[in-house]
Amino acid sequence: MKRIRYIAIYGVLIIGLMGCKKEVTDPNSSNPNVLPPLTHEGKNTFGCKVNGEVWVAYAPFTVGGPTSMESIYNSSSGYFQLIGKRVLDEDNVFETIKILCDSVFIQGDYPMRINHLSTRGFTDYKGNYNCSKYYYDTTLISRVDITFFSPSQRIISGTFEMDLVNPSCPGDTVKIREGRFDWRY
Repeated sequence: MKRIRYIAIYGVLIIGLMGCKKEVTDPNSSNPNVLPPLTHEGKNTFGCKVNGEVWVAYAPFTVGGPTSMESIYNSSSGYFQLIGKRVLDEDNVFETIKILCDSVFIQGDYPMRINHLSTRGFTDYKGNYNCSKYYYDTTLISRVDITFFSPSQRIISGTFEMDLVNPSCPGDTVKIREGRFDWRY
């Protein structure tokens, strides 16, 4: 009789626990229709507006698959590279936005590290744009404002904007505005 009671109690507990849902706070669970907030907490968020449309870094979780952000920070040279990725398989979307800066050691405005029309800033791997690769042009907007830099916390946060072109598609410009990131390296 005691054995049946224990089995019943454990059964009720297991069924009760199965109904609980844990809130997901993974940056990949971001709402792709809303820009992430401007934070300085190392939340690994990346978002902007591309030609007026909200663009949030997102990649569904898969073992060995793409991640929503790739990054490099070299503390001795200050080289900083951040790539946001948006992968939406159901919509046939795989895009990246790349930020490159040199000598990042403190908060402040930084120019992009670019070679005129050879450094890609936006890539469309699925062919949904007129051209698939858009490059920095030194005559157009390209800026990064590091709004928070903490080597002890290993956090770099900031805002960015840029205009990108493809020489093979004259007159076609990708305008990136209201960009923001919060990255823990």
